[in-house]
Amino acid sequence: MHAAELRLGLRLKASFGEEGGDSPAWCGMIRGGMEQRVVVVGGGPAGSVLAALLAREGVRVTLFEKERFPRHHVGESLQPATIELLEHYLGLGSALASQGFARKYGAVYVWGESREPWTVLFDERLERDLERLDEAQLLAGGYDHAWQVLRERFDEVLLREAERRGVDVREGVEVDAPVVEDGRVVGVRLSTGAVERADFVVDASGQRCLLGRAFSLTSVVPDMRATACYAYVDGAGGVPGALGRHVQLVVTIPEGWVWFIPVSAARTSVGVVVRERAKLTRQRFDELLAHAELPLGGGEFATRDDGSVLHHAKDWSFSHQRVVGPGWMLVGDAACFVDPILSGGVDFAVRGACNGALALLTSMRDESAGAAALERYAQRLIQEYRAYLRLARYWYGNNRSVSGLFWEAHEQIPADSVSTPMRAFVYLTSGQYAVDAHYRIFHEAQEQKIFRALGVNRKALKRAKDRRGASRD
Repeated sequence: MHAAELRLGLRLKASFGEEGGDSPAWCGMIRGGMEQRVVVVGGGPAGSVLAALLAREGVRVTLFEKERFPRHHVGESLQPATIELLEHYLGLGSALASQGFARKYGAVYVWGESREPWTVLFDERLERDLERLDEAQLLAGGYDHAWQVLRERFDEVLLREAERRGVDVREGVEVDAPVVEDGRVVGVRLSTGAVERADFVVDASGQRCLLGRAFSLTSVVPDMRATACYAYVDGAGGVPGALGRHVQLVVTIPEGWVWFIPVSAARTSVGVVVRERAKLTRQRFDELLAHAELPLGGGEFATRDDGSVLHHAKDWSFSHQRVVGPGWMLVGDAACFVDPILSGGVDFAVRGACNGALALLTSMRDESAGAAALERYAQRLIQEYRAYLRLARYWYGNNRSVSGLFWEAHEQIPADSVSTPMRAFVYLTSGQYAVDAHYRIFHEAQEQKIFRALGVNRKALKRAKDRRGASRD
């Protein structure tokens, strides 16, 4: 067992006890006759994970999703932190592993002062071992990895898990607007005109930003507006060596940047992010791909149901002036979105869902403590968003090296967490620093729950410690 595994094992043992994955993380926080109703708008990763965590603790949750799953979404290159949270809160590791997604051991970048590729690996051991490994040895070596996923399948795994946990999932139902009474959100109005009342409404509607737009809270980042154009290629190749199709490739071009993400053994997501506002034509798309010199090999572009090849998406970075309020909360892309250069979208969504669920459960147990928990959720989310936005801006603005990126973001990194600038970069961009912060928040919530059960408060505890110290003197 190497150091990262040992740290993780000790942390999880402290959090959940010996049983790990399916142990009740927040067991007892809302027991005792309290019944709360929560409406979640949106069945993507943020909505599904938050709903599943609330339902496992006895909260009555109704989730409205306007689409019927499976539904298409741009393919995603996940981070190890995302997999860690999904496994240890919902036990979904084996379900995800069975989907046939491509493994991701890190990323290869052609970005910086030199056009020579440089590699970021999740597992520090691979920095030593990679040159002597072939593909079979890499796959059998037990190295830390994430997944590169087809989102229609990944998202459906999460939504069905929420359903299995007891969430009332209603697909094909669109929410039109929040219902507000005396300044508090008390439910939602559906497109059918029906009203669904709730004690709390969670907006996980993605870039639709239902509540943010309804309350005029959305703030676009003017210097980080971009458009993504992407397609899928069947039969493409991979990078040289053992990593092959088990890594994300990102290449800068004068107009923006290009991604190459194998999402299964045969299929690859290929996309271009540019500052051009208009949708790219197929000719323009092919021109930009040619600049990046991707390992497309003899691959063929997959056609959509309408016969076209290209998909388009806005990648405008934005946030909101507030992410919590009386009777409501924003999570995932509905709360904030940053340029996808560092593949943080689903990581933000899943971690935000865990933090949001903990804040809501605390609020349901103790209203006074809950107000502080909700505020802490908001502060943490905005802090992470701003740190990530700063990284993205530095990346685009300087286009230098990983060492510079490390020093730009050093305030987020505990001094004893990393050994080199490269490991610091991995620690930041894998989301692990934020997951470590999440577990600290979790531990504090558990400690407060125990103190309340024993009738102890922090001031009384401090006085007792002071008296004990005085008596020893």
